[in-house]
Amino acid sequence: MLRPLIMATVAATLLAGCSGGDSKSTDQPSASDGTPSASSTPTGPDLATFDPPKAFAPVSALAQGNTGQSNMFSIAAGMVGEASLYALRSGLTARTLSANSWEVPASDVPTTTTNDFIAPLAVQVNGKEAVATAYTQIVQGSGTQKSHGQVTVQWIDPSEGDVLATAVADLSTLLGPGNSGADFYRPAYDAATGQIAVGVTVSSPDRSAKIREFTVFADPATKKATTIPDIRAAGVLNGTIVAAKGQVGEGVSTNQIVQVDALTGAVKKTVPVPAINYLSGQGSGGKHAYFTGTGYVKDHYISSFYAVDIATGAVVESKLPDSKERTDGGACFSDHVAAVVCNRPINGQKGIVGFDDSTGQVAWKYDATANRIVPEVTAIYNGMVYGTADEQAILLDAKTGQDVAVPSATPSEGATPTEGSTPTEGSTPTDSGAPTYGSGNLGGWGDTSLIYGEPKSPAMVSKYGSVYLLDPGNKAPRNTEKVLVVSKAVG
Repeated sequence: MLRPLIMATVAATLLAGCSGGDSKSTDQPSASDGTPSASSTPTGPDLATFDPPKAFAPVSALAQGNTGQSNMFSIAAGMVGEASLYALRSGLTARTLSANSWEVPASDVPTTTTNDFIAPLAVQVNGKEAVATAYTQIVQGSGTQKSHGQVTVQWIDPSEGDVLATAVADLSTLLGPGNSGADFYRPAYDAATGQIAVGVTVSSPDRSAKIREFTVFADPATKKATTIPDIRAAGVLNGTIVAAKGQVGEGVSTNQIVQVDALTGAVKKTVPVPAINYLSGQGSGGKHAYFTGTGYVKDHYISSFYAVDIATGAVVESKLPDSKERTDGGACFSDHVAAVVCNRPINGQKGIVGFDDSTGQVAWKYDATANRIVPEVTAIYNGMVYGTADEQAILLDAKTGQDVAVPSATPSEGATPTEGSTPTEGSTPTDSGAPTYGSGNLGGWGDTSLIYGEPKSPAMVSKYGSVYLLDPGNKAPRNTEKVLVVSKAVG
């Protein structure tokens, strides 16, 4: 029996020190003797750390409004250190659990527009925690010059929002003028160094581009970005990329797994997988890159996971049962320590697979025939898997796949996450002013009135807390696109 993940409610004492809507940073006015005046300072909840956390208490619901372009299908939540992150094509908005806020735009040049972005990544830069993100962009032309594409990668201090490094890949030479990157594939990253490798599809309005996809490699140490044509990155480690190469589709037999030098693009090793018609990178662990592959053979489909040692290129294939139906999907989540867990249909049934990243071997797996509810994994952090089963948030041990008991908690008096108004047809949001990017109006810190329904499984977790996105209910300000629910770790 799966156990629900407890989302404890917030006691009144927890919020006593919160600002109740002041979205300014934590700069403190000084008293006459030069010491900070605590009574006039907006502060967040008292912080504790749990590694990994098993229970959370919601402390704020932050409403993000329209930013001048539609973001309804381009919104992501993140949690790096104390910083809860609201990611959009327009940039990152953050509020830390210490009640500091910051914003970093995707670009501060009005003639540069953004096509796509990657969700925030938790990495290290010079041994310190950092947020990494990337954007595909179009730089408008002027005069007789055509527009051109670029990919911008940023590494940001999660506490203060300082940009630690920026790397820009100009796509003019690779794609030609007038062309750009369109959408990102699932990114791969080296958490210890902050290096990122991510595949990108090509937008070519006049069809002049010679390639359909490429990978961008970016390194915060050198602040440089390079491009490698015709590959889709699935893993990166110390300047080496493992990627998929070849077309996908019924009857295709050109798929390969390649090991590539990130700086030169030189292929070190190639492993053909001709029986696989669909080969997708699902991201990287600490040591391995992970792929899912499906191929049609006679009257059935074959499916496999491929775990590739990034340093050596050695491949471990884990076959799944044959199926009469194609098994798409298979997003994998890595704690970049020792465990990788993937959502993946097994023999036509919803399934889940756990890997030992030290070997690339399957450690455990099950589907709906195992007399267990198969959860949908949403996040992983230091050996703990966070997911949803039967609309309940649950915890699993990433190494064994077994249910994890959560600490008991007694809900406090006052508002709970199940209170508040759910979205109803025809309801009108309160016209209290739409928070907009750059306005500093991020919603009241400590205000949980926008939360409704059962708690959701986290989209991202740190030792301080977690976040998830919620559709706006009828208490949300007008034009709210999503509500970011921020929780502190309590157990």
